[in-house]
Formats: sequence, structure tokens, C-alpha cells
Amino acid sequence: MSAVVEKIESEHIGGVRLNGWEITSCHMPILNNTSIEEYEKELGFNVPEMIFGNNYLRIHHLTSGHTLELQALDALKMVDTSPQSAKSVQVSIAQGWSESSKRNRSDITDVIKPFDWTLSTKYRGTSTGGLAFEPSKTGIDYAKLMVREEIHFYDENVLYEDDLGDNGISQLSYKVRVMPSGFFVLQRFFMRVDGVIFRIYDTRFSTRECAFEDHDDEDLSLLNNISFVDGAMKDPKIECEVAYV
Repeated sequence: MSAVVEKIESEHIGGVRLNGWEITSCHMPILNNTSIEEYEKELGFNVPEMIFGNNYLRIHHLTSGHTLELQALDALKMVDTSPQSAKSVQVSIAQGWSESSKRNRSDITDVIKPFDWTLSTKYRGTSTGGLAFEPSKTGIDYAKLMVREEIHFYDENVLYEDDLGDNGISQLSYKVRVMPSGFFVLQRFFMRVDGVIFRIYDTRFSTRECAFEDHDDEDLSLLNNISFVDGAMKDPKIECEVAYV
């Protein structure tokens, strides 16, 4: 007998309960000015132009209480704020990025730390309820993912995005797919600094970087296409983790 699938649908939240799991995805507007001030005071640096701080993906195991959540604030807490962080990726405006960004936001008066202006993060999600991950040599079963199954729930969502002062793009987003046999989640950080570098961090978990000059002969419209850049980048560094519920 097939498992009972319970749909979750409201104005901002969609999802499903299936086989002891509850998977929900929330879509909300960008943060208002009051919330932005609160975020910037907590983080110590300017938040992205578009920050969807109330968006989230939540994976919850109903019996154990183990939960994994993807959300913007915790991801931004992992942005580098070391003394040299603002110079980690150099373009003509990089050195003065933190100060000029601060001047453009005169309502924020106590944000003084340097920070990685590309907003790069290696966030892997926020675990609660005792959920713990450990290193593993077992990767993703791609053959299983290619098996055709009914899709009970699918969604994709953006947590934050910034155009890096018209120098490229920085975006953190996720996709989720729920099938009868399981679910698949991909969180992706994508960054492009024009004329300098591409960077992709996938939480599966792989990291890839390549110089812009490796692809600067391509049509610019292709370099704006995250899927194209993803396919063009080679030799990812792979790190696998596993958690048990």
C-alpha cells in the first residue's frame, strides 16, 4: 500500500508530510527596513540588496524531532569578516567596498567591520533537535535520482541576492524535490565577479572556482546563466557528510 501523502498549502508555505517527514518551503517578500537594521546590527556588515530573511526550507523528522533548515541569517553569519576579507576578491572598487557601501546606507551607523563583499558563504544548513552530521566517503546515488518517480512536491527559492555594485552577482538559493522513495535538496551559492572569478558552492557539498578569463570568450548571456557556468566548471572539490535519524 502506498504511503499517505499530506499536502501542506497556505499563503506563503507549501510542502508535504510523507513517511514520517515534514518538508516545508516558505516564500515571503524581501525584508523591510526595520528588519534590515536588526540584521545588520547583528551581523556587523551590510546585508545583500535583496534579502529574503523570512524565507526558509525546513526538513523535519516527526518522530525524532531532528530538523535541518536553510535560511538567510545563519548563512550570512558565515561570511568572512576577518581583517583582510574585503580584499579576498579584487576588482577596481573592492578595496573601498565596505566603506562606500556603509556610506550608501546612512541609516546604519554602527556597522564597521570589514567583510567579504562577495557575500560568499559555505553554509550547510542549521541543524536542531540533535541532528548531527559526520564525514562520509559515500556520495550521492545519482542512479537513484535518475529513476522516474512521481514528484509529490517541488520548489525553488532565493534566500539572498546582490549585484555586487554592478560587478556581477552573488546569490544563495535552494531547490527541493520530494518523491515516494525520498527527497533531494540542493542549496547553491553562486558568485560571478565580472572579469575576475566564478564560484559555486553546492550543498551536497562541492566547491568550484574558475577564473573569468577561462570563459571570457563566451557570449555574455551565457555567463549570466548559472546552469551554463555550472556545466563549464570542472574538477570540483567534494566533501560528503551523513546524518542518521
